[in-house]
Amino acid sequence: MAYTSDTLVLNADMQPMSLLPIRTVRWQKAVEDVYNDKLIVLHEYDDWDVHSPSMTMRVPSVVMHRDYVRPRVAASWSKEHMCLRDGYTCQYCGKMFPTSQLTKDHVVPQFYGGGNGWTNLVAACHPCNNRRGHNTRIQPMRKPYKPSYYELVELRKQYPLYVPHASWADYLMWPKENLIIRH
Repeated sequence: MAYTSDTLVLNADMQPMSLLPIRTVRWQKAVEDVYNDKLIVLHEYDDWDVHSPSMTMRVPSVVMHRDYVRPRVAASWSKEHMCLRDGYTCQYCGKMFPTSQLTKDHVVPQFYGGGNGWTNLVAACHPCNNRRGHNTRIQPMRKPYKPSYYELVELRKQYPLYVPHASWADYLMWPKENLIIRH
């Protein structure tokens, strides 16, 4: 997973604001907030300067909030989080797929009053989802459940994370073998 944002945002305690997804901002927003004294620069890109008529500034790679912001630690439902919980595996045939090739399947179909929450949705490949249809006799391999935020973070750390600068590695507490620095 590549991030289009350029600057990692940390809380005042130097912990990431969020790991699902990684809390980042575009470099322009980081420069603006540093200039307005909302953020503190911890690291800069060595080879990336921005210029205005009156000043030159290195683009920050890692910034920290001046004031502590209470982090959100709830596991919000998203297709990506559901696929992560299910190991990017179809819960009917057991084969692994990229997120783009998985669909959400309602264990209790909406036709029968099934909801859209964590406890009724599983990852399914298109053929299995189509084959199952409204047939409630066909059940997933694992019962769906709502994972904790921390469980999802630990699951996510099992997969590669692409970051734009080496300075991010010190703050993300990601396994070294799964942290890939893009240059």
